[in-house]
Amino acid sequence: MRHILAIAKRELRSYFVSPIAYVALTAFALLSGYFFNSMVVYYIRQASLADRQVEQLGRSALQLDVPTVILEQFFRNQGSFVLLLILPLLTMGLITDERRKGTLELLLTSPVRPMELTLGKFVGAVIFFVLMCLPTVPYFYFLAQGGDWEPGVVAAGYAGLLLLAATEIAIGLFVSSLCENMLVSAMCTYGVLVALNFVDTSASLAQSIWVDFIQFLSFFSHYSEFARGVVALRDITYFGGFLVLALFLTQRSIEAIRFKRS
Repeated sequence: MRHILAIAKRELRSYFVSPIAYVALTAFALLSGYFFNSMVVYYIRQASLADRQVEQLGRSALQLDVPTVILEQFFRNQGSFVLLLILPLLTMGLITDERRKGTLELLLTSPVRPMELTLGKFVGAVIFFVLMCLPTVPYFYFLAQGGDWEPGVVAAGYAGLLLLAATEIAIGLFVSSLCENMLVSAMCTYGVLVALNFVDTSASLAQSIWVDFIQFLSFFSHYSEFARGVVALRDITYFGGFLVLALFLTQRSIEAIRFKRS
């Protein structure tokens, strides 16, 4: 545990001396603020239109619970778009940069075990992601000023966002352990994450016994339940399984690097 925490602290410090971290922080804040503002404006206009229809016609086809709809759409956009853009920037150098600097050899010859190195890098990146999410918390205080919303929806949304981000960070860490170039690592991570998020899009157009299985693999379909405020054991198990598998593969990859260098 001591080695894991030491590596996590080292990783956090390295983020804050890198321009990439500040680019990621800025991009995450701007995109989150843009999507939240756009959805607030859009759904308030829709609600106003529904009110006018009720006044003029006595009924309306639009039935909106504005705060709940905004929360659901906000978390969906965070998971399906913002994370895909930001997380590969955070993970592309986790192992690859150690190779570039020549410090990976020092870590591999130290008393630190491959699993401790893996978990330390992973924990550092997850903590940095949590720090990125903090500026979004005031959004919900602002939303509460205009209507009531369920705290459980926000809690489920953040839980799903953290679980999705942790899984994607673990996948990015594994890809980083396979690559010797940061750009290649980022592009490969983008490719894997896009495929895992939207694999159900193409499967829904096909007619095959494999359609249900392929749709089950989609990150987006499992994360959408969290965005709706639903916490299901099957979704937690799904992301937990992917996370553990990615961390295990990263450990094996680091052990293979150590074996080659010995």
